[in-house]
Amino acid sequence: MHSKSTLTKSFFILIIFNLFSCISLKDVQLIQPDQNLKLDADGKISYQRPEYYIQKDDEILIKVSSASNASMGILSDFISSGNSNTGTGVLVREDGAIELPRIGKIQLEGLTIEQARKKVQDEFYKIYEEKGTYIDVNLASIDYTIVGEAGQGIFTAPKRSITLLDAFAQSGSNNIYADLKHVRIIRTTAEGTKQVYVDLTKESIMNSEYYWIQNNDIIVVNARKEKVWGIGLNPMTIVTTIIGAAATFLGAYYIFRR
Repeated sequence: MHSKSTLTKSFFILIIFNLFSCISLKDVQLIQPDQNLKLDADGKISYQRPEYYIQKDDEILIKVSSASNASMGILSDFISSGNSNTGTGVLVREDGAIELPRIGKIQLEGLTIEQARKKVQDEFYKIYEEKGTYIDVNLASIDYTIVGEAGQGIFTAPKRSITLLDAFAQSGSNNIYADLKHVRIIRTTAEGTKQVYVDLTKESIMNSEYYWIQNNDIIVVNARKEKVWGIGLNPMTIVTTIIGAAATFLGAYYIFRR
């Protein structure tokens, strides 16, 4: 009698465990309404896009335009040679500088993109005519790494800005076992390497500076505990588990009954 009672209790505990171990939609939906979302005076989302500071091994794209065809002829070697060192841009070397034809070395490490543009422009105008010439400086691309349940790989975004949502979309992963509430961002800065955890299920993430991907970011998305337990969102999985448990229970019940 005691054995049957124990089996009955174990069976119902197993059923309850399976029913309450389902992955909730609140755990897998991105950017859900959140009272902590901050808006500006115009009712728009208050973004905190951080400044990027140029680092060693970055590729800098330099574009020069001029209203004068004659000037563009003179500048052609600067444009073609300057941006072909790596195929896409000028490499920031180990000493933190780039090297441009006719100009030489320009120290850029630790500068913002705008500061770098101004510095390149100043050096450029020492040699070339300033009138009617425009210089644009930017990162050749934003490279980032994703590991874990949201995909695997190193991705390149040929854009001036990219968000975590863009990064997830580019990875092409839609895994219900991804722990979106504890996404880890590893970021290299001038002060060293930082890491933070962000919650992508809350729309207030859009107020965070870590909502914006920076060059060389690493995004780590670990698995939810349900994956370890072998339990998922699919109702058929739960039904199958319960039926299997019921069959086991009934088999054990009749054995002990004899």
